[in-house]
Amino acid sequence: MSAHRRPEIPFSDAARGVCRWCGRAILHEEGEKRGEPNRRRRWHQACVDEYNRSDPREARRRVRKRDRGRCAACGLDTHALKRSIKGRGSHRKLRELGFKPRKSLWELDHVVPLVDGGSHDPSNLQTLCTPCHKRKTAAEAVVRGGRRRAEALQRQEEALLAEVDAALARSRQLLEALAPAREDSAR
Repeated sequence: MSAHRRPEIPFSDAARGVCRWCGRAILHEEGEKRGEPNRRRRWHQACVDEYNRSDPREARRRVRKRDRGRCAACGLDTHALKRSIKGRGSHRKLRELGFKPRKSLWELDHVVPLVDGGSHDPSNLQTLCTPCHKRKTAAEAVVRGGRRRAEALQRQEEALLAEVDAALARSRQLLEALAPAREDSAR
């Protein structure tokens, strides 16, 4: 499963009365059917909560509710901006401000990118307006590119050092092989 897709349901073809997430039987908790399989349900409530926590779309919903469209970088209220720019020429005005005319003017951003080990946990998510998100992504790409260049230079340096070590070892072997001949000629 990719990190940005909805999680796979392990027991998706389970019969009614068996949880689609954990595969255990769902039992009636009270009443005269207590302890018998509940054929009306397909999920335990705890499993529904766990599934929703692991779903990136649910994380986006939670962040939208938490931040209410306010950019974490510049403080712009994207919902208020969307309401204030309406009617004829709204697309042009949005483009002038650095936005693409679309349904949402904010984007979900990972504070620590998924590529660097971040997660979809709400503490790692923030709301950014489109221009701020573009700037942050570009800055991260530069840093990541610089890191890649530094790693490539280090690999080249290590390869050169390995070649030098191999050449020194060959030179020592040659000197050791020539040492008896030198001793004979010196006598």
